[in-house]
Amino acid sequence: MKAIIPVAGTGTKLRPHTYSQPKALIPIAGKPLLAFIIDEMIEAGVNDFVFIVGY
Repeated sequence: MKAIIPVAGTGTKLRPHTYSQPKALIPIAGKPLLAFIIDEMIEAGVNDFVFIVGY
């Protein structure tokens, strides 16, 4: 199964955290936000990922 994950955008609602890193990589409990999403999708049987990036 394939998943399309939108991670694009400037992340203005998460300022000042997104001044130094993309919103998908902001750590939560010591782990990047994107890692939580990927882990859940792997458990659901997803094995191909497409990330939409850019502004």
